[in-house]
Amino acid sequence: MPAPTPPVSVTPPPSPAASASVEREILPALTNAAITTNLSAHVVINPDPAVAAKGRLFVMLPGTTAVPRFYRFILRTGAPRGYHAIGLTYPNDEAIGALCATSAVADCAGLARNEVITGTDTSPVVSVDRANSITGRLVSLLTYLSATFPNEGWAQYLVNGQPNWSVITVGGHSQGSGHAAYLAKQQLLDRSVMFSGPSDVGIAAGSVAPWLNLPNITPASRQFGFTHTSDGLVPLALVTRNWDVLGLSAFGVATSVDTTSPLFANARMLTTNAPPNPGALGLTPDLPHASPVVDVATPLTAAGTPLYAPVWVYLAFP
Repeated sequence: MPAPTPPVSVTPPPSPAASASVEREILPALTNAAITTNLSAHVVINPDPAVAAKGRLFVMLPGTTAVPRFYRFILRTGAPRGYHAIGLTYPNDEAIGALCATSAVADCAGLARNEVITGTDTSPVVSVDRANSITGRLVSLLTYLSATFPNEGWAQYLVNGQPNWSVITVGGHSQGSGHAAYLAKQQLLDRSVMFSGPSDVGIAAGSVAPWLNLPNITPASRQFGFTHTSDGLVPLALVTRNWDVLGLSAFGVATSVDTTSPLFANARMLTTNAPPNPGALGLTPDLPHASPVVDVATPLTAAGTPLYAPVWVYLAFP
């Protein structure tokens, strides 16, 4: 997704006592000098100290060219429910679909996602080393947070120098949704949450991207999708087909959040047709594509709170 023009950035407050919940911006290069690309700040939020900590981390992966500060609303949703949250900057300058559009490699998208996630040289269409990969950046950030704010609980999300995936929910928007889904093929996650994607396809017309058929390490019961029915970048038929291949349809049909209770029939595939925030007009090329989770496009209630906050709680912060 091309990046919307960001709203006015919130300047993080000074670091308070370790017992307080705070939102911080952390530059990737500060956590590891070997990180040399995609240097926009990560956004990190620790749990509200007034509630019991869950011992769970939510990691949000932005869409193509987007950065973590575009997703503050969902990141902030976890703190009052006891969750740690990270909006992670990673190499996302070009859409995976665009990179693979002319490739003759059947699993071009899967190989590219593997390299972006792990830093292993598996694809000719991207060039991402370990330090700059999603996993490398997450490890560096958690290591930095653990050392700098040792009383905030960040260390529990690392085991033997690697992410403790079993207590981490990975969410992603657009391009990020595909990375979240691919990680669910590689790791046992607490949850995987896909917003407005994934959109990957095979090289033959109408075919499925091969990686979607890989066995799930994270059970389909712990994978969720949410999209707008009028998404013009990732059509509803495509995204629901991909969710079906991932196994989400075993838990019911796509269910509208507009007409069901916050339990959403226990469905794993959720949709909306609510009008996006009109204030985002001109800031993003496809309002419905952005509206499920991007701050400037997500609709607000009369009280000014995100309309989809109960949906985000269901998906990522139970």
